[in-house]
Amino acid sequence: MIGAFAITNHIFWMALGLGIGAMYVRSLTVYLVRQGTLDDYVYLEHGAHYAIGALAAILLITIQHQISEIITGLVGVFLIAASFLSSVRRNKALAAAGTEDPASQQGESRL
Repeated sequence: MIGAFAITNHIFWMALGLGIGAMYVRSLTVYLVRQGTLDDYVYLEHGAHYAIGALAAILLITIQHQISEIITGLVGVFLIAASFLSSVRRNKALAAAGTEDPASQQGESRL
């Protein structure tokens, strides 16, 4: 998305690039759901929501103060990485305890 803004000032090309990016992210999400990845990494979805919330907050802050794109990107990467690592740690703890996730035993979906 940053590339769309960096390459052109023409609104049509920016909208087209953002639309293609949104469709790619949607396709990736559908793929991860079908593969069961989101069931294995239960905190990944929460991390994505926190990252979106943080990016929205940064957007509001930029009305008054300038914030570097590097900081904005690192905040999102940090939140997603932290949620991924928390999921891995949880899965290891469950494996060490010899238990499974109660939701997977009952066939419940986390979506």
